[in-house]
Amino acid sequence: MKINSEKSKEIIISFAQDGNFRSTIANIKIDGRDIAQVCHAKLLGVTISQDLTWNKHVDNIVKKAGKRLYMLYQLKRAGINQKDLVSVYVSVVRPVLEYACPVWHTNLPQYLSDNIEVIHKRALKCIFPGLGYAEILRRVNLDTLNIRRDSICQHIKYNVRQQNVYPLPVTRTNRFRNSFIPWALYNCQ
Repeated sequence: MKINSEKSKEIIISFAQDGNFRSTIANIKIDGRDIAQVCHAKLLGVTISQDLTWNKHVDNIVKKAGKRLYMLYQLKRAGINQKDLVSVYVSVVRPVLEYACPVWHTNLPQYLSDNIEVIHKRALKCIFPGLGYAEILRRVNLDTLNIRRDSICQHIKYNVRQQNVYPLPVTRTNRFRNSFIPWALYNCQ
């Protein structure tokens, strides 16, 4: 298999506050071509940043879901009933907000979780204007996205640990402990 140097990117994972470390690291070369050094890259739909934060990923999914909300507004203006609008939201918009969440949810700060929840609220307020968020959730039997992501992670955690016993990794930082694999291993005991 040959690596395509034009499609390849290099991310230097670092938690340093200044960007001076980049100048000290030599570029990777494939077939005599330098591989581009980037601050973030999309891998299978998940944006990974050099400091392993999820800000860029959340910004991307919120923007993408916001664009899909426009379709929901147009369907509402066309007179589609509320039940069908909820089905459209659940099948078209919400998957964007939950894609690959076991990878990033366990290490997501509250302010980023709130940014995602805003899209959920906007969609449901569009469908049910004049009702409070809690009332809408109760009426359509939906959970907040944070609760849904927790349940998805719990489901995957139990499927991973069902048959196998893995040693618990030693974690020195909360950042590592809250990343998916250590989180899943520690929380399934």
